[in-house]
Amino acid sequence: MSVLNAKLNFSFLCDYASVSREGKLSMNGIFENINVRQLPTPHPLMFIVANISGVNDKDKFTCELIQDDKGQKQIATISQEVKVDPRRNFGFIGQFVNVRYEAIGDYTIKFYIDNKEIGSHSYKIRQA
Repeated sequence: MSVLNAKLNFSFLCDYASVSREGKLSMNGIFENINVRQLPTPHPLMFIVANISGVNDKDKFTCELIQDDKGQKQIATISQEVKVDPRRNFGFIGQFVNVRYEAIGDYTIKFYIDNKEIGSHSYKIRQA
């Protein structure tokens, strides 16, 4: 398959995610916004879970956290080589530790296969 066929099927932000021995995905504490008391502040731990179809073994996968209000400022990135049976979807669980947030506003997680954006997930940092 070509990167043109790659499609983000779903993505979630959560407090914790794992896959069991049987291949079952578990997610705890799914959220859409992060409430903070003061800025700047680190967010101690969050997981991003994504399911992507139409990828090939050895494609390059990248996940970027972007601050939208600051001209698309990149604040964190995960990159890896895809390891997948071409008959199955690529399941990704990324862990972000102590991501530092400098401002209230809109943020986006962008997903790329071989440097082509295939989808995104938006969330907000809000003042508590």
